[in-house]
Amino acid sequence: MKKKINSMYKVALRSLASVFALVLLLSCENEYSEVGTDFINSLEVPPPYELDNIVAYSEKYTSVQTNGFNNYFLGGYVDPVFGISETKILTQVSLSQTRPDFGENPTIDSVVFTLPFFSREVESGVYELDSIYGEGSFKINIYESNQFLRDLDPGENGEFEENQIYYSDQGDEFSPNIENTPLVTSDVIKPTDLTNSVILFEQTTTDLIDTLNVSPRIRIKMPTQYFQEKILAPENSQFLVSNNAFRNYLRGFLIEAEQQQPVYSMSMFNLANADANITIYYNNETQVEEEDGTTTTDTLYSQYALNFGGNKLNLYDNNFNVDLSNQNIEEGEENIYLKGGEGSSAVIELFTGPDTDGNGVSDELDQLRENNWLINEANLNLYLNEEVAPSNKNRINRVFLTNLDDQRVLEDYRRDPTAADNPNLSRQVHLGPLRLDENGEPFYKIRLTSYISNILNNDSTNVRLGLYVSSNVNQTSLVNTRNSQSEAFEFIPRSMVETPRGIVIHGNRSAVEAKKLKLNIFYTETN
Repeated sequence: MKKKINSMYKVALRSLASVFALVLLLSCENEYSEVGTDFINSLEVPPPYELDNIVAYSEKYTSVQTNGFNNYFLGGYVDPVFGISETKILTQVSLSQTRPDFGENPTIDSVVFTLPFFSREVESGVYELDSIYGEGSFKINIYESNQFLRDLDPGENGEFEENQIYYSDQGDEFSPNIENTPLVTSDVIKPTDLTNSVILFEQTTTDLIDTLNVSPRIRIKMPTQYFQEKILAPENSQFLVSNNAFRNYLRGFLIEAEQQQPVYSMSMFNLANADANITIYYNNETQVEEEDGTTTTDTLYSQYALNFGGNKLNLYDNNFNVDLSNQNIEEGEENIYLKGGEGSSAVIELFTGPDTDGNGVSDELDQLRENNWLINEANLNLYLNEEVAPSNKNRINRVFLTNLDDQRVLEDYRRDPTAADNPNLSRQVHLGPLRLDENGEPFYKIRLTSYISNILNNDSTNVRLGLYVSSNVNQTSLVNTRNSQSEAFEFIPRSMVETPRGIVIHGNRSAVEAKKLKLNIFYTETN
């Protein structure tokens, strides 16, 4: 009997719970109606709210910070839209060991300048190169530099508190302090052909030679007499006691790629790589006393490295073909031009319609705030303009968006659940990679759900947005610019500087309605 009562009690509880759930469901359906999202079991998908009141325009840079990095470009890149960009590397060198002991009467066998490529081994002894732009070739000229690159900015009053910043356009300023004749000119180098491992022979004694297989790299033999006098001569040992003394004595080198036209080539190199250096191979003849009392001469082989430490920078020579001097900042532009390196970026302003009450907020934004919508999703769609830029060179996988007024990333960036160590896979919700729409047209979908929700429901400030090409969406640090037409562009993402490529996007005044820059807002309407 007791078991039967318990069973009836459980059935009653389940029934009561079911009734409560049904009442709750009905009340929820009375409270909200879905707009702009898929209905369950419905064939109709109502359109989202489309924001047309957008202004977008481009900004050209003539001077960007290029020091303080690990990666540097060398060579020339030809963009079908933006023109030719050529880069040189100006670098100090550092002693791998201070107060080196080269022994008695050292003699240099060879001096080798080395720049390893970014690469990965795809099969034994065969590599795939990365960060190579163009199929061309070049010769490398290396000049001695007499330009002193200081570490600290003296400031207006000699404070010496901030790190010195060097810019892409300082080539003409530094050229009087660069030797006119190169120390060495390499043979013709075609990076795309250098996919096999490099065999090195390193000698330690007369009878012992080690063989090493290493990744693809540029190796140039430099003049031995120059380094014999500069580094190994006993009278110069006073300059080898510290790196500060050494960098004032040997102030560095300018590395230039002499393009073998008409096809250009540019490569990126990591100068912080342990194998990127100038290695001096030398020997000493030493007297060795044998057990029988006789004396023999033995040759000892050693090596000493000068690393690419201290200050390093890229110097640019740009032939920028697009005139961005008269951008319409009030109504926007038909096209947005984005270019890496010493290139260009864009400003995007949302909710730019009339403000009849003069409260500093557009009438449209005032109305949307009164609607009390729950924002389900907000997307900014950016379509490539392949009529202006039809080349595959002008298809880049990722772009980057920032809060331009406050110089920081958006909340959508921080909350993106796809954040990952691999930048190619990271932040794919907020910063959607280049994809094709249902008509096969390439575009980027930039999700701004949190940003738009905060503007509409939390009275957050409607800031200007900065749009850039990006080589690494995980890289959020900023670098300086100068000579910009607007204070909004005093800083740009470092990842923009680390790619030479460019794209053209349909702007808010595009003649192609389907590809015009728009913001789509999907929402839930409260009753």
